[in-house]
Amino acid sequence: MADIWKETKRCPICGGNNQCCYSEDASSSCWCSEEIFPEGIYELVPVDLIKKTCICKNCLSSFNE
Repeated sequence: MADIWKETKRCPICGGNNQCCYSEDASSSCWCSEEIFPEGIYELVPVDLIKKTCICKNCLSSFNE
């Protein structure tokens, strides 16, 4: 279970901390809930991690450039 918990805090693209509040407290609001994630960004995520952990702000910004 500890490994799963650690993975929810990691960006599935770069492996860095995704700063997602939902991985800390599902009842709180997070930066990611205010963002639009283009469909194409999910092609960069390993299939087994899609919808299981958040993409970080840096990867989202880089993708949108």
